[in-house]
Amino acid sequence: MTNALTIAAKERGQLRLFAVNLTDAGGENVPKTLGQMLGAEDLDPAYVELVRLSDLGDMSLPQYLAQGYDIDADTLSADRARLTGLSGYVLIILSLAFRDRAMTLRAVPELTLIANYGAQGPDWSANETIDTDSTDIGSGVQPRKTPSDAAIGGRIATYALLFLFVFTALFIWIGS
Repeated sequence: MTNALTIAAKERGQLRLFAVNLTDAGGENVPKTLGQMLGAEDLDPAYVELVRLSDLGDMSLPQYLAQGYDIDADTLSADRARLTGLSGYVLIILSLAFRDRAMTLRAVPELTLIANYGAQGPDWSANETIDTDSTDIGSGVQPRKTPSDAAIGGRIATYALLFLFVFTALFIWIGS
């Protein structure tokens, strides 16, 4: 990268694609030192992918991005020539890798920003309150149903039978 890259706090829906300018032998160390290289030590590795383009086989990088990351094919068509011309490694960093923190990635000669894909999703962090009856606590609670006459009669019969059983057992025990 030639310029520092600023990441907004709570950024969502962005995919940044970097060309990695390292030899094949050096590629294995990139995931371990990536945060130090960029000045972001706390990247979530679950949202960072180092791709060796030769490992894609017959699949092109635009196809990989379209199928693996659901990037719109029309969006990729503008960059198709540049993407298919890449070789070696590419680094894919999703917005979630930054753990909702604002940060500035420093420019390093080993990484070249190729593209930024995706659209900023809706901002769900609004501090507005909703004032309606349905937002009142307990407004959706239904009153407890009273037991039916049949249920009450069944309970009384059960208690009566239990009492008769205990009473009969007591007489048998006393009589023996």
